[in-house]
Amino acid sequence: MKVLNKVINSKWFQHPVFWVLSIYVIADYFSISNTLKSIDFYYSILFHIPLFIVVYLNLEVLIPKCLQKNRYLIYAVLAISLVNIGYGVHELVFEYLLPLLPTDYYMVSFTDWKWLVSIFSVYLGLTTLLKLSKSWYQLQRVEKEKLSIELNSLKTQVNPHFLFNSLNSIYSLALSKSEQTADTVLELSNLLRYMLYEVGEDEVNLSKELEMLENYIELQKLRSDQSTKVSFNVIGKLNNKRIAPLLFFPLIENSFKHGVKGVSDSAYVDITLNLEEGITFNIKNNKGTIDDMEGGKYGGIGLENVKRRLALIYPNNHSFEIIDREKDFEVKLNIK
Repeated sequence: MKVLNKVINSKWFQHPVFWVLSIYVIADYFSISNTLKSIDFYYSILFHIPLFIVVYLNLEVLIPKCLQKNRYLIYAVLAISLVNIGYGVHELVFEYLLPLLPTDYYMVSFTDWKWLVSIFSVYLGLTTLLKLSKSWYQLQRVEKEKLSIELNSLKTQVNPHFLFNSLNSIYSLALSKSEQTADTVLELSNLLRYMLYEVGEDEVNLSKELEMLENYIELQKLRSDQSTKVSFNVIGKLNNKRIAPLLFFPLIENSFKHGVKGVSDSAYVDITLNLEEGITFNIKNNKGTIDDMEGGKYGGIGLENVKRRLALIYPNNHSFEIIDREKDFEVKLNIK
């Protein structure tokens, strides 16, 4: 199937098919009787000599050198000139070339210049539209591939940040022979399985995304002080809703990274997911201490990652608000 599609999309297939059909149509149009005869095809082939010149000069010279470089006025002038050249070549073919050919057919030029100019103009305009539409399609395909590559790159950015700290937490549990060790390993395993095998899709079931987030929150609680207050509330019904994977993950990661740092009785992370109208995700945390490596800035790569993915996946269909207060940090995300 791939080979067949490649052949069909090749110009070495499309162009001959186009010209064969064109020769047939012209032969039928100028036919001298009710049935097509060899003289009709002979005439049509000669008629196509100036058409070949008009079409391929347009495709190979005028469009790439003028039209695609936004030289519209120059293109218009040259296109009109090219139609006139086609008319001149048509006259030369039937006045000078035809008598030199070894044939018993007697044919004269189709001398109605208005019809000739109209036909040459139609072919020139048609090939221009086909060329531009094909270029547009190829551009859209390239842009789509670029977006896909960028989205995959953004997904991989959110994967490794938590792994090292999670393994350290599990190591500490193992040293203390905690009964939580096995469950924690299972939570991490489920989380990694989700990230490795299920986020390749453009969208996932929101229920799976929530399960992943709950596993992540449980892992983060291991690293948090017991006094840290963590809440995750879901309002409304899932109803098989789907969403881009790992969209909320950097926001939660960011809250634990910054809010819980600098242990204090006031440390908290408050998460609310409202599904009553669209999807509204709200997360709020206290501000902990910031080390030199973070440059005194909350959010960083995680928030920029989310902004970029929202722009790519939900353009003009979302709102993303960051509220940076003196003592707390809040993010509100709404997807319509």
